Amino acid sequence: MKRIIWEAYFDPSISRKYGRRVVKGLDYQKIEEVLRSMGLNFSVSTARYPRVPWKEYKRYEVEWEKPKWALIKEIEKRLKGS
Repeated sequence: MKRIIWEAYFDPSISRKYGRRVVKGLDYQKIEEVLRSMGLNFSVSTARYPRVPWKEYKRYEVEWEKPKWALIKEIEKRLKGS
């Protein structure tokens, strides 16, 4: 099943009200590295996140069978470790 992950979920410059889903202080520029290290199939495109339409973000379409929140938490965990 494909899950859509937005770079905005990890961007410390926006508040949780506007879509950030993880703690601040993570290097969200390394999301692609993390997805590769997890061995996941994904594609990347650039689009405007609906809650922050004035800024473009990367949009990751990831093959992941578990819930979307589990993928976000796994990426967060790996970003903290790097």
